[in-house]
Amino acid sequence: MTEAWIACLGEPLALVAAADLDAPAPAMHAGGAEANVAAGTAVLGTPTAFLGRVGGDAEGRRIVEHLRAHGVLTGGIEVDGAAFTGRYAKTEGVDADGEPATASTYRRAGSAAAAMGPDFLTRAAVAAALRSARIVHTSGITPALSPSCAALTRTLLRDRTGVRGTVTFDVNWREQLWPDGDPSLVVELARSADVVLVGSDEAERVLGTGSPAAVRALLPEPRTVVVKDGAVRAIAVDREGAQITVPALSVDVVEPVGAGDSFAAGFLHGLAHDEDMRTCLRRGHAGAAATLTVRADFATLPPEAMTALLSCDDDTWSAAYVGPAGIRVGGAAFPPPRESGTP
Repeated sequence: MTEAWIACLGEPLALVAAADLDAPAPAMHAGGAEANVAAGTAVLGTPTAFLGRVGGDAEGRRIVEHLRAHGVLTGGIEVDGAAFTGRYAKTEGVDADGEPATASTYRRAGSAAAAMGPDFLTRAAVAAALRSARIVHTSGITPALSPSCAALTRTLLRDRTGVRGTVTFDVNWREQLWPDGDPSLVVELARSADVVLVGSDEAERVLGTGSPAAVRALLPEPRTVVVKDGAVRAIAVDREGAQITVPALSVDVVEPVGAGDSFAAGFLHGLAHDEDMRTCLRRGHAGAAATLTVRADFATLPPEAMTALLSCDDDTWSAAYVGPAGIRVGGAAFPPPRESGTP
């Protein structure tokens, strides 16, 4: 049996059209932050398990099939025949600057995943994946699902129940999931992780600052804190305050949802293979750039384009371009990114 190098724990979601959010049998795609990360790392070639719960409905079955099709180990997914699988809908538009923007609407209160609690970590398949994983990954979305999910996430990060490897935490602040607006639990969980990923805008909301040095000072415990500044750069800061900065790639953006998960997938793939931090950040940017050029929740670069991006010098990296019509690295041109699930 294949052992997972990465185990992602969270709620998988069915992505549906806004008009179909409450329909009994909507057309759908699979999504959800941790599920997207799991599919991304598996596609990149890292053995990955997804741990979570789905309902005994068509959406749950489709999600499991989707993850399996992308090479994800699904033995740690529990099916609750009496519950439903969470859904979300994306509504596309533009922001005040005319840039593509997407609003998301969720139907997840009382979902199968919301019933997860600390005892979920003791399920045989879940415990086995946690034991074998070099990296265990979750995000700030999971504790927002229910009080039992908050307890589960605390147990996972603070007590490290059954965990032997590195624990990574993506802040993934979602305002609509925290009606009281209190970020204290998310901050507590971040401080319990080994590696933290956070957008500078999220850090402003959760920590009161987007400055990498200030974020690091407010999160002193993790081994590494990665602050992502959107289309500008990502900065990794270690406990001593040393920073490694990699600029974001130039991208022709089609739709922004999923880019953060794709950054996490690329970054964690590198981390699982003991690559240096600069390479991990480049992998993260490359994954995010690919996803920004499609309407699906994640996409991948052609392998030859990825090789060129990882091996080029800093000037060539800074001048590289990723778009829906193709990719340029130095003097070389490559085919465009591919959406999840496309041949």
